[in-house]
Amino acid sequence: METDEIDNSFIAHAADILGDTSHGLSGSQIVKYCNTYAVDFDVRIPIISSDFGKFGSVVPNKRTALYKNLAEFDGKQQFVIIKELCELTMFKDNEEVAKLKSNLYRRFSKFAVRGNYTEEYQPTGWERVDRSIDEMRSRLEFASTEEQFQAIGMIGRETLITIAQQVFDPEKHTTLDGVETSTTDAKRMLEAFLRYELRDSSEKARKYARASVDLGNQLTHDRGASKKKATLCLISVSSIASMIKTLDEG
Repeated sequence: METDEIDNSFIAHAADILGDTSHGLSGSQIVKYCNTYAVDFDVRIPIISSDFGKFGSVVPNKRTALYKNLAEFDGKQQFVIIKELCELTMFKDNEEVAKLKSNLYRRFSKFAVRGNYTEEYQPTGWERVDRSIDEMRSRLEFASTEEQFQAIGMIGRETLITIAQQVFDPEKHTTLDGVETSTTDAKRMLEAFLRYELRDSSEKARKYARASVDLGNQLTHDRGASKKKATLCLISVSSIASMIKTLDEG
């Protein structure tokens, strides 16, 4: 049954990670951030003070405080809060938080405020690729400057390299021009992969695949950054990831 909230088990899981004793938010940080979101979304929350005398009489620890506060928001609000907390600088190198954010998108993308281009993407199972595409989606949702749009293209470029590295085999994927490819030449590696994997396919299928790679490569190198181009870059990279994964599994 459809609900307007993220399920409680995931909220509890998120609270445990974000409020972790050693590497998570402090009690005062939890109260500060929750109060800010409560004001922004006009929501009443139960834990509004960092006075641990009163705080401790209501909840046993900061993780429970975060859980109780998150439970008062609706699904879209919970999605934004968890996502933005995951993106705090203090969690930059925290693998558990990165996985939490990835799972948030994978399981609850219906709560994200975005267009169809992100809802249609199905994770490939290549962790680094899926994580990078999640990051592109996340950045596009709030990007507004040329530098921010350009950063999305840069992530897209690295994502294409990662996709190519997942499937390219120099023993059987000979390049179109016979030049030995470097480990970062995504275009040459993907072209070689497609020529081999689609050797028995129709010319239209081969043309479509080549055109997709050409477009993706062009967009990730485009310096004229804009919302439209960043969106097209995300669509193209996501499409290439799905296509290459399908061919690789075939």
